[in-house]
Amino acid sequence: MGAEVAANYWRSRRQFRYYREVLRLAREHVPAGGSALDVGANETELLGWLDWFECRVAVDVRDVPERPGVEAVIADFNRFEPNGIFDLVLCLQVLEHLEAPAPFARKLLRTGRIAIVSVPYRWPGWVTDEHVQDPVDESKLRWWTAREPIASSVVEDLGMERLISVYQGDSATRST
Repeated sequence: MGAEVAANYWRSRRQFRYYREVLRLAREHVPAGGSALDVGANETELLGWLDWFECRVAVDVRDVPERPGVEAVIADFNRFEPNGIFDLVLCLQVLEHLEAPAPFARKLLRTGRIAIVSVPYRWPGWVTDEHVQDPVDESKLRWWTAREPIASSVVEDLGMERLISVYQGDSATRST
């Protein structure tokens, strides 16, 4: 995706409430900052909003646009091996695209002290052909992660809801 297309993508979506809710949850659950990883970052500039984090990494299977203060990694997260545990892992609107979301979701929780995950909330299967897991609800997300979230919220944008859940990661004390 070209730089101009990526910029237009973000401009058309940056006002979404769910991004603001993710930012609020990140400030609440990881106020000291440290290191942040955005898995499936796509063209969003959300890591730029996490300015209290010293280390910010965006990983995606596609080209990730360069951003000041953000390391871009082109990799399949299933094969991605970080050098350590991140203080925060974000995975927004990704799991519904995967044939096997459970191993992916559980790796998210092994990769960070706190993980924030968002999914389309109860979207019917006909909304988009790109989603292989719709509809997604709390019980499906619980099955994929094999745990209860420590916080959750549902946010509406343009008539569609997203479920945002915060999880305590498997390694709550280590950092990159």
